[in-house]
Amino acid sequence: MAPKFSTLLTSLLSLAPLGALAGPLPSFHSSVESVSKVSAFVSNPNAKNIVPNSYIVVYNSSSFTTDDIDAQEASIRTTIQKRNLSKRDASGRLLSTRIRSFSMANGWRATAMESDEDFASQVNQMDMVSYVEANQYVQVSALVAQANAPPGLVRISHADVGKDSYVFDNSSGQGITAYVVDTGILTTHEEFQGRATLAFNAIEGSANTDENGHGSHVSGTIGGATFGVAKNVKLVGVKVLDASGGGTNADVLDGLNFVESDVQDKKIQGKAVMNMSLGGGLSQAINKAIEALVDAGVVPVVAAGNEAQDAANTSPASAPNAITVGALDATTDERADFSNFGDVVDIYAPGVDVLSVGIKSNTDTETLSGTSMASPHVAGLAAYLMSLEDLTTAAGVAQRMKSLAAATGATVVKNVRGTTSAIANNGNL
Repeated sequence: MAPKFSTLLTSLLSLAPLGALAGPLPSFHSSVESVSKVSAFVSNPNAKNIVPNSYIVVYNSSSFTTDDIDAQEASIRTTIQKRNLSKRDASGRLLSTRIRSFSMANGWRATAMESDEDFASQVNQMDMVSYVEANQYVQVSALVAQANAPPGLVRISHADVGKDSYVFDNSSGQGITAYVVDTGILTTHEEFQGRATLAFNAIEGSANTDENGHGSHVSGTIGGATFGVAKNVKLVGVKVLDASGGGTNADVLDGLNFVESDVQDKKIQGKAVMNMSLGGGLSQAINKAIEALVDAGVVPVVAAGNEAQDAANTSPASAPNAITVGALDATTDERADFSNFGDVVDIYAPGVDVLSVGIKSNTDTETLSGTSMASPHVAGLAAYLMSLEDLTTAAGVAQRMKSLAAATGATVVKNVRGTTSAIANNGNL
């Protein structure tokens, strides 16, 4: 994932915050960390990079009815709309009266709100509330690299490095929809051939397009005509990150809520893939929302993150039902030194010097590195295998990918102990 290409290295988070290729980058929201303490009552008291006075309220939906929770949420909404009219945070900014409601088909319910600490603590004590989580900033997981084209597609269609062609079945994602939860998509780019739409925008006041470039680059790797793994897949942009490549968990939950609803409305359960090339600190709310999406028939593919740390410390990488992707260099099979690792990583894919779509024009290209670039290779592969082999579940897709990876005999070079050595492959050895 990447902020505007010209300013990336000065604005990138360190993905909880995001990490860097050769060393730590400054925290995107370091000033927030220095002035904001996490309240003791929240479920993530050790969280960093928090959004001041911003909370995610998760309800105890297994013990209370929908009507009960609706009434409780309405009460919270009314109180916030009155209470926040004159409330300010530590910087003097007026607190928002906006309330965002999230609801998944499996019953999972949550609310995002801004509040003073006293009221948030009162909400936490309500019987219908399971927990209150401090909202956190999230950021794209990519880094700018030199402009030379990598053999990423070549690598995933051969058992060994050093080949010179991408071998694939020409059905290549037909009948599958890929949701790209990111910075948006430049839908007019020639790579997308009219198959891309921007269907949802969680960033208030922003244009309904990709103002950063990261989401378009990711989309190109999933399903671009030249750069894509699955060249016939439908691409749906879900904008949850702004022009700098940043957002919050509340924005991400808004996007995930849309994906679940859209899949239900279009009746494409078992025909939908979702890519999340973004990340932040560990979030129980984000992980639970991804679990709900799996239940709704979506195959979630997520970036492991770029801090060269255990991916279990971050979300969405730690979501148990997501396919979590680490990054390697397609020319050597060496683990990228920035890639997160650990037993939550399911598979590796090319993430160094990946050439894909840019946004300066409808023909522009850009080369980026990061686990953000590895994840869409696997999201595209998921769409490819679902179309070709009629796979319909996250578990089935993950198992098939691991089986195909094992059949190549290839392993990750300079890997971290305790991390899978599986390298994504489409079966065309």
